[in-house]
Amino acid sequence: MPKTKFQELIFTIIMVVTMVYCMTVYNMVLEFGFSYVTFLNALLGMWPEVVGAFIAQRYIVGPIVQKKVLSWFKPDIDKAIFITIAMAGCTVCLMAPIMTLYVSILHHGFVSEIPLLWLPKLVQNFPFALCIQLFYVGPFVRFTFRILFKKQLSVMPSKVATEI
Repeated sequence: MPKTKFQELIFTIIMVVTMVYCMTVYNMVLEFGFSYVTFLNALLGMWPEVVGAFIAQRYIVGPIVQKKVLSWFKPDIDKAIFITIAMAGCTVCLMAPIMTLYVSILHHGFVSEIPLLWLPKLVQNFPFALCIQLFYVGPFVRFTFRILFKKQLSVMPSKVATEI
């Protein structure tokens, strides 16, 4: 979907903030239970994770996923939905382990138990991250992006997007 570097930046910011917020709410609910204040606490406490996720997505995962998925599919031949699903799935496959490790270190420090803290959390987080990326957050962010850039996207020539 993004056609310019600026649009890619905005798309990445919207996706990262939305995914980190959802994952923070999810993990807070698992740890502390569900209440109305969970939504506020997640919003207030998610910003170190947003920074880490933005750096990981923009400079590590995004380029790897784009290169790999575009080696599997031909944008001018294959349907855009298959490329979108592959991008989302591959992104979660890389981001979930990276972010779970980052958050484990962020919350517990560099301790010898990090692998014991990281792996069970990854097993909890991965299925949720994949589901919300494919069925909720991904479509929501693409819809929001299309609204924000409606004028620019309608003027620009049509090209298959590498959107996640």
